[in-house]
Order: sequence, then structure tokens, then C-alpha cells
Amino acid sequence: MKALHDPAGWLHCGLNAIREQFKVPAHFPGPVVDAAHRAAQRRPDGHVDRTARPFVTLDPAASTDLDQAFAIEAAGADWLLHYAIADVGWFVHAHDPLDEEAWRRGTTCYLPDGKASLYPPILSEAAASLLPDGDRPAIILTVRIAPDGTARLDAVEQALIRSRAKLAYETARGDDLPTGFAEIGARLRRAEDRRGAARVDPPEQQLEAAGDGTFRLGFRPSSAVEAGNAALSLAANLAVAQAMLEAGCGLFRTMAPPDAQARRELRAVARALRIDWPDAMPLAQLERRLDAARPAQAAFMLAIRR
Repeated sequence: MKALHDPAGWLHCGLNAIREQFKVPAHFPGPVVDAAHRAAQRRPDGHVDRTARPFVTLDPAASTDLDQAFAIEAAGADWLLHYAIADVGWFVHAHDPLDEEAWRRGTTCYLPDGKASLYPPILSEAAASLLPDGDRPAIILTVRIAPDGTARLDAVEQALIRSRAKLAYETARGDDLPTGFAEIGARLRRAEDRRGAARVDPPEQQLEAAGDGTFRLGFRPSSAVEAGNAALSLAANLAVAQAMLEAGCGLFRTMAPPDAQARRELRAVARALRIDWPDAMPLAQLERRLDAARPAQAAFMLAIRR
């Protein structure tokens, strides 16, 4: 971790310039805030009651906009993953101020000294967030994960859920997580290996304001718990994608393999970073050998993702 001293506020000025250049909104208009307060008072009346299921969330410790939760249960040799996604859409009516503002913004924008959310905090960080302080509306994807790592969609429903715990990447341990959490990740990794899927998880580069005129810059490697959480998300995505393919609907984005020029550039980067990459070794095989805790290999992983 490095500390960047900025007593003159140049970095703040630069970040503000980025906001201005890309028209990142600084606040929500009054009518949007009013609509959010009205929406936050609504109570679901058409959702199936699934509050008995022991859902938990797993996110960075400081997060309050929790949009995913999960519960796991055994089903013979399979595992059932109940993957809940916050039903923010239930709070938003088509063409109302919240809906129109969300279309203007498109996505939440993150900067080192703050963020511009898609919805006002009273929704995104309170009424619609899957915090463990009450019932919340959600969309539950029930995914069946077989011993070979195959993930299939069993059911989808609008439901009311209640999170039991707000777990954090930084502090969660094996005993804190539902039974089956680690096994689901292991099954999916074995399935990835069989189909030769790419697996590149570079450390996250972070720039954080320290509050004393300095910023801290560093890399945060993914923990095993974070990788397991990503595996649950992958299982849900695989199951939904398979269901869409079978139904003949949906849009899918695919990434082409690197062309000859990109491979030459990657090999040049590997040589510069003193990474051993034999000529006969495919990139996918090398990717599995990389260690994000080693700075040179972490840098190479970022080059691959680029």
C-alpha cells in the first residue's frame, strides 16, 4: 500500500474534472428524492413468503447497497442454491421520476472519493437493500448444482426474504457460511477445468481517501471467501443462460480469443515481468498458474484483462 500526499487538492480537482467531463450527476433532483421517499414506504403484498429461509449476504464490510443474498440446502447429491436479487424494480413505476432518472444515469458510477448511485440512498442503501433489519422483496433464482458442476434453473419467483446476517469478505470464515458454500465453488471450478474456461482474477486496484489530505493506493487480492461468492453468482448466471438458450431468447455477449498481435504483446509483457511462459503452453493453462499475491504476476493478470 502506498500513500499519495495531496495537500493542494490536485487529485480532488482531477476527480471533479472527470465528473464534469463525463457529466456524472452530483445529486438527485427534488422530485426524484420525493418519489424515492414515497416508494420506500410501500409494503409488498404480492410476493411469496420465503422469510423462513436462512438467507445471508456477503460483500465488502463497508457496503450498504446489498443487492444479492443466498441460502443453500442439500437435495440428495445435488445442492440447491437460492440466489436472491433485490427487487428494486418493484419500488419503481414505469415513467415515474425514479424510472426516468435511472434511465438517464444508466448505472452507478464509482470514484475513489464517492459514487453516483442509480437510485437515491433511501432505496439503494435502505428500503431495497437486503440488510438484516427486516423483510425485503427479492427475485429468487433456485439453481440446482449437480456433482459434476452442472447448474440448472429449477425455479424463479418474486418473494419476500429476510437476511440473517451481513457477512463481510474481510472477516467471514468457513463457520460463518452456509453448509455447501465451499463445495459449490469446488464443483464449479472442476467444471471450468473440464471445459477449459479462462480464469483470471487480478487483484482489485484501490484508491481511497484517508481524510488527512492523502490517498492510499494499493492492490487488494481476492480472498477465498470472495472467490466462493463469485462462484455462486456464476452458477446463477450459467443456469439462467442455459434456460434462455433452451427457450431461444435473450442476448449473449461473447469474447473472442486474443489475436496474433495480442498474443505477441502478452508474451512481451511476460518476458518483461520475468514470467515463465513456455512456447507450447496455451494461455489458459498459464492463467491457472498465476498468483495474484505476487506483484509481477498480478500485473500480468491485469494485462490479460486489458
